[in-house]
Amino acid sequence: MIFEFEGYKIGYIKFGKGIHPLLAFHGFGQQAEVFYNLEAALGQNFTVYSFHLFHHGTSQYPDGVSKSEPITPDFHKAWMKAFLQKEGIEKFSMMGYSLGGRIVLQTMQQMPERIQSLILLAPDGIKKSFWYYYATQNPRGKILFKRTVERPELFFRLVKYLRMMGFVSKKMEKFTHAQFGDREKREKVLHVWNAYSQLVPRVGISKQIIRNYNIPVALFTGKYDPVLNSEIGSILHKGMEDLITWKVLDTGHDLLKPVYCEAIYPVLAERIFPVLNK
Repeated sequence: MIFEFEGYKIGYIKFGKGIHPLLAFHGFGQQAEVFYNLEAALGQNFTVYSFHLFHHGTSQYPDGVSKSEPITPDFHKAWMKAFLQKEGIEKFSMMGYSLGGRIVLQTMQQMPERIQSLILLAPDGIKKSFWYYYATQNPRGKILFKRTVERPELFFRLVKYLRMMGFVSKKMEKFTHAQFGDREKREKVLHVWNAYSQLVPRVGISKQIIRNYNIPVALFTGKYDPVLNSEIGSILHKGMEDLITWKVLDTGHDLLKPVYCEAIYPVLAERIFPVLNK
């Protein structure tokens, strides 16, 4: 399905039999269908609207707009409100994995009164990344980022040096090679990082909103995640234990495999479903 707004095309799928709407956002390099993997944990309580991020699946910029043009917070809020109006949704829950977690937290900060619950899986948007900020916000960093897309050899040598010095783990080095291994992937990283560079939620505000609006949160991180390690869990969870249930899964960054439904469902049954169904 396609939702069009001001020339932008936002692709999405819809599944589940529950009465509660759940808006879901995937991570880099994935598509909306990845959340089918968690249908066993979600489908009886939620109707899921899973979106393709821009430059993924069927979500597209208008012709004539640079692929690296940032999505502004105002535009993000506007298309979201238009979509909710179209579907007749007043209040809703949200689920985000990795980059999608940052989009979820951004949305919560823009319309907190409409959020019923959050499901966050290895979410971005909790701990600020120096390298992401440098590559998308700093003028010199932007130039170097574009050069890396053209000629990544120097970048790979730098990552290897940082790994030898102990600043980068072996797993992170392998992840970097996987993400920047060919030109098409590097160009996608460039466009996607820039597209979402202005959606930057602040963790202090996120925690304050969760507290003020009494929003239940189920948070999942991977014990061996080289990208968004368990430190992000402790940052969001600290002082919020009455509203946030944090579960560390015995895995790396990929938390969207069907096998994890058995670990995810009990947390939702304890933290999320009682609040929605009361």
